[in-house]
Amino acid sequence: MSFIAELKRRNVVRMALLYAVAGWVILQIADVLFEQLGVPPWAFRLVLGLLLLGFPIALIFSWIFELTPEGVKRTGDVAPGESVVGQTGQRMNLLIVVLLVIAIGLLATDRFFPGDDIATAGSPRPGEAPVTAQQPDETGAPNSSIAVLPFVNMSDDPDNDYFSDGLSEELLNTLVKLGGLKVSGRTSSFAFKGQNIDLREVGDILNVANVLEGSVRKAGNRVRITAQLVETRNGYHLWSETFDRDLDDIFAIQEEIAAQVADAMHVTLLGESAVVESADSKAYEEYLRGVYIFQRNPDELEPLNRAQTHFENALAIDPEYVDALGGLLKVWDFKNRNGWGDFRDSLERMEQIGRELERLAPESDRTLSAIGRIATVNFDYARSAEYLGKAAARYPASVPVLGEYAAALTNLNLYPEAIATIEKASSLDPLSLDILRWKSYIYFRAGDCEVVEQVRRRAIEIEPSVGRFHYYSAMCVFEVHGDVSAAIALAEQESLGWARNSALAILYEVAGDTDKAQAEVDAMLARYGSAASYQYAQVYAQWGDTEAALEQVERALSIRDPGVIQAGGDRLLDPIAEEPRFQKVLRDAGHL
Repeated sequence: MSFIAELKRRNVVRMALLYAVAGWVILQIADVLFEQLGVPPWAFRLVLGLLLLGFPIALIFSWIFELTPEGVKRTGDVAPGESVVGQTGQRMNLLIVVLLVIAIGLLATDRFFPGDDIATAGSPRPGEAPVTAQQPDETGAPNSSIAVLPFVNMSDDPDNDYFSDGLSEELLNTLVKLGGLKVSGRTSSFAFKGQNIDLREVGDILNVANVLEGSVRKAGNRVRITAQLVETRNGYHLWSETFDRDLDDIFAIQEEIAAQVADAMHVTLLGESAVVESADSKAYEEYLRGVYIFQRNPDELEPLNRAQTHFENALAIDPEYVDALGGLLKVWDFKNRNGWGDFRDSLERMEQIGRELERLAPESDRTLSAIGRIATVNFDYARSAEYLGKAAARYPASVPVLGEYAAALTNLNLYPEAIATIEKASSLDPLSLDILRWKSYIYFRAGDCEVVEQVRRRAIEIEPSVGRFHYYSAMCVFEVHGDVSAAIALAEQESLGWARNSALAILYEVAGDTDKAQAEVDAMLARYGSAASYQYAQVYAQWGDTEAALEQVERALSIRDPGVIQAGGDRLLDPIAEEPRFQKVLRDAGHL
């Protein structure tokens, strides 16, 4: 007798088929019941592992043993005339048919009645009200809160990180626009990239009830995106889906994911529907590359230039691509803020892009924010607050919009409103250094040195070498409390050149060390030239050199140094506050 024939005679083949069908049915039942009973996700993987481990054991058992009326016996101990393998095989055939019917029934139910599965996306259960941002779960996080973790790059090419990161950020932005969700900010969500961390811990840190995570595999013009929505308090999988599409369909995928996530969370949406701006797929890739580079170091010239190239490449393909225009405007904005090039030239570029954005998408968050920022640089603070306030009202979960709006309110010396706005932004993105900078600056302007110091300590926990925070804390304790020694100790830790130089130039002079103070000014002149005119005005005002201070602040205004934006509430310029020439600067800069 051949080996194959003996396998059939001993019902090994039937056992393999029976085990496979029974295992599949068990997994389907476990998938449904585990979610309803709150069983953690690893339990399902444990069942799968045990089933796989049991498969060869079942086959070996079927080969070695036989079921007889007297019980289980070794096959070799059963006389040929006493064997009942034929009857056993018939019973196994019947059981296989029954299990196949059950399996077909489960497949049909899942295919034609997906809404009946209460563990997946769908409408609220009977008697269950739609979730609103005011209803917290037992952890204290609102049920409509969500963080979008960076999707894992599963492509063969690690350089495709730009695509997986960019897609994650675009999904985050789409969810922000829905209006009924509290969406954790990008920086805080992306802080968990590459970390194998329990989602319950993520929920506690970010104060969110849900997490959207997934993976991206890109090969040529094809992309596979797997996304899943998980409750952080118990590991429930509320929704999951895999998309195998051409890259040209990427925008439709984003819309589908956003809509299905909101549906799975039973959220009553307050804003616009999940509509994603479409563009040429090549332009989209160039845009994502630009975002990827810009996000990593927007204060340095070299990455700004690289990001600019990608945004311009995207616009060369699709001149009306709003997102790429928004990215290019941010490049010129950061060049203006940091004095990379002529201030007037960067402002002119920003205005050109702003007009194009207003033509193409007058009510988008990018356009409203752009108009607001351009108004600030043009010293029109009321217009800036108007447009940024409108953007904040329409997109209340947009962290960048809230940060800019808080700064605009600060420029109008509306500190209570600015503080409330920046605190909201900070709650959405607690690990964002950009938001912490704004927070430090706003509390510094308001004279609350205790909070400024708290923010400084939090910031250096996140990034020890980060700039500006030591500066704000140093100048606060000097300006508000007059503690020169403490201020020097803080300023000497500052990593940002102009901030360190200007602070120490003032503080060393007050401490009586004129030579060290002059050395700091010389260092600043050598590195920054006239681009630091506003800082020179602060230094000379504190040194008591009124004429030099007035010359420098007038020069700062003439070259459109953005430092002049803070002149209306700058305590360092108090020594020249009553000078007519400085009063004229304040009027020309929109402060009077």
